[in-house]
Amino acid sequence: MAEQVPLSRMIGYCGHLGKLYLDTRLREQYNVTAPQSYTLLYLAKLSEGREVMQRDLERELHLKASTVNGIVDRLEEKGYVLRRQSQEDGRRRMLSLTEAGQAITEDFRAALEDTDRVFCAVLSAEEQTQLRDMLARLIRNLENEVAHT
Repeated sequence: MAEQVPLSRMIGYCGHLGKLYLDTRLREQYNVTAPQSYTLLYLAKLSEGREVMQRDLERELHLKASTVNGIVDRLEEKGYVLRRQSQEDGRRRMLSLTEAGQAITEDFRAALEDTDRVFCAVLSAEEQTQLRDMLARLIRNLENEVAHT
């Protein structure tokens, strides 16, 4: 009997392929990475002209401060994001979208939706719902395990 591939490896590989697909599309069309597009979409969703604390972005993306710093650095270089120190607390960094950043977020949303369509092309609507539910349970379980280690 052939050895079964561990489920964790299969899920990881699906994530890797999805990120690779999205990164390729975003780099070709916009010269940004998937995490950079997630950042812009998060800021667009939350900010609506307001500033967002960089710490909130770190939590949303589940990334270290140093990694998020790099992402924001690249987005600043491209003219999509502005970063400044908080007036209330100089240790806090505040982020906001530039006009260019706001203008391009709809394109990123479309690219993410396209990636989702590719992921789900072989699944019925019912299977997609079941998979989302199962993955949400797996995520909650893993978050609990990580929190206790």
